Amino acid sequence: MNMHNQINLEYALIKYFSDKATPEEETFVQQWASQSSDNTSYYHKIQRLWIQRIVL
Repeated sequence: MNMHNQINLEYALIKYFSDKATPEEETFVQQWASQSSDNTSYYHKIQRLWIQRIVL
């Protein structure tokens, strides 16, 4: 994944976990996460970090 795509992914994940994503961004994140086990693992890692951020 090139740097531009990585930045777009990070931005989409932040919006997704903060409930500010558009329907298109939600679909993008869900499809991306289901494309590979690496993507799924990364998705869950970011999700855990997001939840920890809220709890702290």
